[in-house]
Amino acid sequence: MQYYSDNQNMKGTYLLFIVLQISMLLIVYGVAYTSLVAVKLAIAEYHITFMAYMPVVLVMVIYPVVLYKTREMFQKNKRLRAIGWIMGWASVIIVVLYAFLSQLIAV
Repeated sequence: MQYYSDNQNMKGTYLLFIVLQISMLLIVYGVAYTSLVAVKLAIAEYHITFMAYMPVVLVMVIYPVVLYKTREMFQKNKRLRAIGWIMGWASVIIVVLYAFLSQLIAV
């Protein structure tokens, strides 16, 4: 006979949370890589300075910090808030990168 174990359920939900974090990191980094390529093309075409890379590099540094903070939130039993922060910051970052790129090449 098998008994109910909260500890086993916590390990399972934590594993699913880590899988969500990894998948969101890959999505955000995919958009960031595409943005890096677009900035490289804009620099070559419109003779922009290398500082155009700065917002994309900033995104690549900030998002892992957000993921670390959400992992702490998840471990403090604020699971729904942690998932909301992951999804919210990913969508904000993607929209901001898109807006940056649209302003960069709209000459």
